Amino acid sequence: MRTKHVVNTFKAWLRARLLGLAEEAPSLSLDASLDRYEATLDVLEVARAGTADLLATLIQRDQIAVGLAKGNATPQIVQHLAELDRRLRRIVPRVPKADWQAWRQILNPPSERWWWRLDETHDFPWVLLAGVLMTATLSLAVDILRRIWGGGPDLLSIVSTILTLVLTSSPLTKQGRELAGWLMDRVRLPTRYWGRTMPGAAGLAFVVTLVLRLMLPAVAVACNNRGYALLSTGDLTGAQRAFARAVSINPDYAAGYYNLADAYVEIGDDERAIALYNQALAADRTLDLAYNGLGYMLILRGEPERAIPVLYAGLNLAQDEVARAALWTNLGRAYWEVERYYEAEAALGEALLLDPEEAAAHCTLALTAAALERPENTVLLHWENCLRYADPTTPRGQELVALARAHLQQLEDGK
Repeated sequence: MRTKHVVNTFKAWLRARLLGLAEEAPSLSLDASLDRYEATLDVLEVARAGTADLLATLIQRDQIAVGLAKGNATPQIVQHLAELDRRLRRIVPRVPKADWQAWRQILNPPSERWWWRLDETHDFPWVLLAGVLMTATLSLAVDILRRIWGGGPDLLSIVSTILTLVLTSSPLTKQGRELAGWLMDRVRLPTRYWGRTMPGAAGLAFVVTLVLRLMLPAVAVACNNRGYALLSTGDLTGAQRAFARAVSINPDYAAGYYNLADAYVEIGDDERAIALYNQALAADRTLDLAYNGLGYMLILRGEPERAIPVLYAGLNLAQDEVARAALWTNLGRAYWEVERYYEAEAALGEALLLDPEEAAAHCTLALTAAALERPENTVLLHWENCLRYADPTTPRGQELVALARAHLQQLEDGK
């Protein structure tokens, strides 16, 4: 009996010892898993670590989860694991092109294993910022396209449309977000500030679109200059189109409205020309040539009384001698139309003091001198100067030449 008791006691002790070792084994295994987890993180932090290293790290983290499920964690293990998990979160954004979705489909990890979803960030402020930037970018893009296409379709409008569409859609595409991420990496922005790459792509698109919008006034000037070049070659239609695009791109471009009005004068559309001269003055009340153009058109339309105050307003602003000579000339023409010949003579005299070769001033002064019954040789001299200085290559010059020749012929016939 005593021997049997000793045997039973020994068996109980051995069973207890084995159970104790079994209970200690998970703890030892968990420590080893932590060591291996830490080792994989060390590898992952190397600059050229790839997706295979990341996958090995995540699988090792699964092993730790299995060990923790057995309930043998200690405060030291939990603290150590928390530090390693923080390292994992910092490192993951540095690993390029990880196929998270495929890994999840293959392994089907439970929802509590958060490390398999580290690609699914939920940075609401970044998403909100991206939305604000996209809204601003689209607003700028619509404004750019509206201005560019306002002058009609051409190569400039087509190219600008394609560029604008690329910019506004880039934050919504994978390529656009990858570009933003690449730029952030080049400037060495810490990964904790990256958030989503979509706000970066949206910000880049906004900046480029804003630069394009700020360049529009310069583009309008270029279109205006092109209009001058086309006008010098006799391409009136092309010049009109270029001036129209200039004011479409920059609705505050007073010089563009003035030049477009001059083009309509050449075409013979008086109503449109008057409207454009008024738009030029609305954009810039100091544009003296616009007062001259408007006054001239009012005279042609049979409203010289309205032209007189307009031309005086231009004279009060004009500093350039050429502009003042043109204003005095048209003012003399307006006074002649209302039969105020002495005022007409004085105004035309001022014009010829500034520009002795102003053909229109000589023509109108010849008519005025005849109305005032000045000596015939004075009238004759002005008609001859009108014929001499008139430019026969322009429609207005051709009118003056024809007028001067007709009156000179009358004077010749009257002798």
